[in-house]
Amino acid sequence: MAKIQMAAPRDADLIYRHLMKVSGQTNNLSYSQKDVHKYLNEIKISDRMRDDSIAVSFVAYENEEIVGLAQLRRSALPRYTNRGELAVSVDQDFQSQGIGSQLIEEVLDWATQEWQLHGIYLDVLSGNLRAIDLYKKYGFKIVGDLPLLMTISGRDVAGKRMFKELKND
Repeated sequence: MAKIQMAAPRDADLIYRHLMKVSGQTNNLSYSQKDVHKYLNEIKISDRMRDDSIAVSFVAYENEEIVGLAQLRRSALPRYTNRGELAVSVDQDFQSQGIGSQLIEEVLDWATQEWQLHGIYLDVLSGNLRAIDLYKKYGFKIVGDLPLLMTISGRDVAGKRMFKELKND
């Protein structure tokens, strides 16, 4: 079973390697390998992790390699601080082992206990049925259709907007 922990700046190089690997495995992510190479590097990733008031990442480790990543972000603008945006990626070689579930559970705990979020949004490609089913398992509901979520290889691809309301008692 993978070890899940909050990412720290020291994990930046391994996160970069994970992003390069998974972005080459699927088009279901918001970035391509070219995007990762062009817009991200170890320093940029490390800098993004220094302020956990607007972004937090959890990593899944297997044999000292990052095999899964969940990122939760929120706006610094006061009117938007009660909602977050979630992104999850799991190395294809480690899918169907519960890693995505473990990561989502960690994010949901953080979102309610540390940030007291009222809800979390995410976007997912319409054709990514495995991910949609996983998110539904954790209470996310489809709240909208996105005729154009992203453009992949010159082709516009539709998506779904999903939302999970969080109860903070």
